[in-house]
Amino acid sequence: MEPSLETTLRTYLPLLAPLLVLQLALQVAAIIDLVRRERVRGGNKWVWGALIVLGEVLGPLVYFVAGREE
Repeated sequence: MEPSLETTLRTYLPLLAPLLVLQLALQVAAIIDLVRRERVRGGNKWVWGALIVLGEVLGPLVYFVAGREE
């Protein structure tokens, strides 16, 4: 007999919650940084914003590593 969806959620939600919080925190920090900066690499803030929002965890990390212009 397979476990129910409720049982599965109760099992995995405590493990996934910290990852979801981390993802959201990275996205918020990256968006705030993007808005405050005058210039970014590539020159197009809209593209970086889309990458941050749609790229889940990887999008903000790519922005912090490659998108910020010092």
